[in-house]
Amino acid sequence: MKGTLVSADRVSKWYGEVVGLNAMSIDIGPGITGLVGPNGAGKTTLIRLATGQCRQSAGTLRVLGEDPFDNPGLMARVGYCPEHEALYGTFKGEAFLSWMARLRGYPRVEAQRRASSCLSLVGLGGLDRPVRTYSKGMRQRLKIAQALLHDPELLILDESFSGVDPVVRASLFDLIRRLSAEGLHVVLSSHILYDVERLADAVVLMAEGKAVFSGTVSDILDELDHHERSLRLETPDPRAVGARLLAADLVSSLSMGDGFIVVRSVRPTDLYNALPALVAEEGLPVTGVTPQGTDLQALFDRLVGP
Repeated sequence: MKGTLVSADRVSKWYGEVVGLNAMSIDIGPGITGLVGPNGAGKTTLIRLATGQCRQSAGTLRVLGEDPFDNPGLMARVGYCPEHEALYGTFKGEAFLSWMARLRGYPRVEAQRRASSCLSLVGLGGLDRPVRTYSKGMRQRLKIAQALLHDPELLILDESFSGVDPVVRASLFDLIRRLSAEGLHVVLSSHILYDVERLADAVVLMAEGKAVFSGTVSDILDELDHHERSLRLETPDPRAVGARLLAADLVSSLSMGDGFIVVRSVRPTDLYNALPALVAEEGLPVTGVTPQGTDLQALFDRLVGP
């Protein structure tokens, strides 16, 4: 299909007896596309295939019109930010990025220029400290900077917002939107539907190795009307956080534990939108946000059930 960035035609991937993808067919176009699904849905398997880390067991996969497996020329056009960290903690940020650029074949001066430019782009310019002292949000920014070193056409992000606090999440969203506005195409995976809602032009819902739904964000949200969703908020003061959210009419019910609170809401978009301001402006002590896994599963059951 003309303008397609990633095209899968009945792609399957088997790991012994385990099925990672099951005859999946999907076309991903320009802009920002979100791959959404619970753990084990096949998102990471699709990303590993698309970034040439392994080859499909059956079917045809094309990325930017080419077979991604064993294709260094294509990978020079793709930026990849993996879910897991592989950072050298004793390096300072610019030294780490410069070294990574040298590994890509850039001469020393150009590698340093690219390292400095990408650090500034993600908001880490001038930071003179070892990577091991970085917060999780700063490390996520560094990983994205590393993926941008070679000016890719397509950026692939695997769970890049997992575990970061609401303020950092909002700033990372702003960064991705800005990159997209400048012409970079983005494919991102997440098990958090409302992360994708705030970023993506299109969404692919995955379950059990298949694409069970694809369309615009509004298409997905229409399917979720009237479904209560749950969030776990990490906080040293669950009572204060719960009281503030109840007072703002952002949650319908809640339960508290040691160092966390689980809130339930039929207005999750409003809750997500309000959290960064509550944390930054009112000092609400929220250090992490994790959606509970049953909400998407309910939607998948509706889409794939009898």
